Amino acid sequence: MSPQDGGIVGFARHYGFWRDPEIPDGEDGEWRMSTTILTRPAADALGHIHDRTPVIVPADLQADWLDPGLSDKTEIRSLLDAIPDPEILPREVGKPVGNVRNNGPGLVEPMGDR
Repeated sequence: MSPQDGGIVGFARHYGFWRDPEIPDGEDGEWRMSTTILTRPAADALGHIHDRTPVIVPADLQADWLDPGLSDKTEIRSLLDAIPDPEILPREVGKPVGNVRNNGPGLVEPMGDR
């Protein structure tokens, strides 16, 4: 998938830091970081493939999404509600993209370009 304008896709994500639950309270332990990509019901061109789609933050809202002062749940919800459904172009790719051992820019080339 790629945006119709050919630009870069920016996914909305959330991250958090937490202590290893195996370490007793009061003892030093490693902090861990978890991240997740936010999703919403698919109402785009890929909806027939999967019922969820990543929340894609358009360029004009990326600074708002990345604002480190954004922490109020109501403001976050308002910003998420302001993000429009993505306008993306699905494209068929080859089977190698389905194997996690494969990597490289060639994996996302459309089938017709190979």
